[in-house]
Amino acid sequence: MPATSAPTDAYVVIGNPIAHSRSPQIHQWFAEQTGQALRYSACLSPLDGFAATLARLQAEGVKGCNVTVPFKHEAAQCAHRAHAQVALAQAANTLALHPGGEIQAFNTDGAGLVRDITHNAATPLAQRHVLLLGAGGAAAGVLAPLIEQRPAAIAIANRSADKAQALAQRHADFAAAHGVALHSLALDAVDAALAAPAGAGTAPAIDVLINATASSLQGQRLPIARLGALLADGALAYDMMYGAAAAAFLDEVRAQMQAAGKAVRVRDGLGMLVEQAAEAFALWRGVRPDSAAVLERLRRELV
Repeated sequence: MPATSAPTDAYVVIGNPIAHSRSPQIHQWFAEQTGQALRYSACLSPLDGFAATLARLQAEGVKGCNVTVPFKHEAAQCAHRAHAQVALAQAANTLALHPGGEIQAFNTDGAGLVRDITHNAATPLAQRHVLLLGAGGAAAGVLAPLIEQRPAAIAIANRSADKAQALAQRHADFAAAHGVALHSLALDAVDAALAAPAGAGTAPAIDVLINATASSLQGQRLPIARLGALLADGALAYDMMYGAAAAAFLDEVRAQMQAAGKAVRVRDGLGMLVEQAAEAFALWRGVRPDSAAVLERLRRELV
C-alpha cells in the first residue's frame, strides 16, 4: 500500500482588517524551520460576527487561531478555559480549538514584548521605571508580563484616565505581589506629573517608554511635549506597531530627546510580532521555533 502522509493541521489569524497581516508568512516560516505539517491563513471576520466566525472555523477543523484587532476582548469571552493572564488582561490573542468544541485562551503578546525588549534589545526591565501609553487591549495584554519582570514602577497613561485606573486596579494585587509600584494617569497629565521641575517630589526618569496606543495607526500625535525631561538619558522608546506605522512616534521621541541633548534608543514592534507568534506556535505545536532567524528574514523583506 502507498504511504499516507500525516494530515496538515489548519491555523488562522482572525481580524478586521486582516489583509496586511504578516502572521501567515511568519508561521509558514516557523513550520518550514521545525518540519511541522500545517497551513496558516488569514481570516476576515465581520465586526459583529466574531463568535460565528470562530464557531465556523472550529467546525471546519481549524486547530488554533491568533486574534488581532478588534477582537481580543471578545476572544477572551468566548473561551471555556483561559490562562490566568487572560483573566487579568480580559483579552486573548491565541486560541487553541479542541475536539468537542472546547476553546482555550492565551495571551502571548506580553511574552513577545518582554522577550523582544530584554533579549533582542538587551534591555533589562528589573528595577527600571516604565511608562506604558494606552489602556486598551494591547496595553492590557502586556501588563502582567511586564510586572513579572519586577520593574521598580509602571505608570499607565491613557486619554481616558478612568480606563487607565481600571486597568491598574485590576492588576493591583498582582503588582503588589511582585513588588511593583503601579500608577495611572491621563495622557495629557503626563508632562506635569512625570516631568516635573527638579526638586522635592520629582518622579524618577523613565527608562522604558512603550506606546501601546492606536495613535501610530491613526496618524495622531500624542499630547506629550516634554520627553526630554521625562526620559532618562539612553532610555528605550518602543512602539508596538512596526515599520512605517511606528515611524511618526519614534521620530517624535528622537527629536525631543535630541533637543534635550540626550541619547535615546528606538525600536518598533516587529520583534514583538515575531516573538508572540513564536510563543503561540510553541503552545500549539510543542516546539519553539528560532524566532531570531525569522525576525532577521522578515526585517530584510520590509526594508
